[in-house]
Amino acid sequence: MAKRIFDVAKEFDLHPKVVLAKARELGVAQAKVVSSLLDDTDTSRLEKELLKASSQQMKPCLKNCRLVEVPVRLSWNAALEQRVYSCPDTPTYDFVLGATALILNSKATGRRVLLNVEAVQECDLRATNVIDTVPEQFRARLSKYKNEAQAIPGILVGDCKHRFYFLNSEPWPDEMQIQTTPAMTSPTEWTAILSILTVPEQFFHWPQLGTLFWPGCVRTKNDGEHIFPAELVIQLERLGLKPDTRTNGPAINSFLAAGGKRPTWGNQGWPIHHIFNGADDGNLFTHSAGLVAAHPVAHHLAHQSGLLKWLLRREAFLRFGFDPKRDFVDA
Repeated sequence: MAKRIFDVAKEFDLHPKVVLAKARELGVAQAKVVSSLLDDTDTSRLEKELLKASSQQMKPCLKNCRLVEVPVRLSWNAALEQRVYSCPDTPTYDFVLGATALILNSKATGRRVLLNVEAVQECDLRATNVIDTVPEQFRARLSKYKNEAQAIPGILVGDCKHRFYFLNSEPWPDEMQIQTTPAMTSPTEWTAILSILTVPEQFFHWPQLGTLFWPGCVRTKNDGEHIFPAELVIQLERLGLKPDTRTNGPAINSFLAAGGKRPTWGNQGWPIHHIFNGADDGNLFTHSAGLVAAHPVAHHLAHQSGLLKWLLRREAFLRFGFDPKRDFVDA
């Protein structure tokens, strides 16, 4: 079906100029402005390319949510393995009600794992066929968790109903769990990170696409030393951008060309933060999936906090499938 470029952009939740640049990249002759009408064939081609670019994207972890920290002692392994947290449905545990994300806190090791809540189910374990009362997609997990937890003294006992929180399956590598312990993250640092996790859009702005802007480009020692290839100059012009020849300029160009927004701070824009230490790596320096506009306070914390560094890497993986060190793919 024939569509205008800005209509395609709306469907994919992308900036119209990003979609316009992609259409021109595909050689679509009608792609002159964002209001250009594409025929059926070119619309289909464009949509397929945009779908391909977003196929690895997952629901971001960092979003507005009600975070609730819950102690997990004996059932830590079962909770993490099955991604299920349980508690009696009693007033003592009313503080968990309404949580959209849980921070599982292992009292034994000090490790903390944050996972989004997919669903909550109230169950009476005394009833027959209790597993059949939960949505089908959670039955296998609940069955395994129930078998493991009921073998642990003090878990899933009592003459009351229980609430089961089904948590998402996003990876938390062992090293990232270690970074959450008090030995690695101070209480002050942890409080700051929780603030960021609660209202992330106030601290970080991400690009819309994850692509390598300039293969082989690395940071220079001095401003003015970057010489842009002609095709990149043309691409930037189409997006209303100019080549930035400062030391970090190509990375800034990459972020903006990928639909990223850079809020202002005083007379300058937010710093473009490199999630990976890739200043000398031509596959990382201008890859938009590894770039994020960071509020100056968050930018400083991300340089100092090992945990926040890991959380940003995790977010890049969840948004773009970008995991150059395979920390999450192999977790």
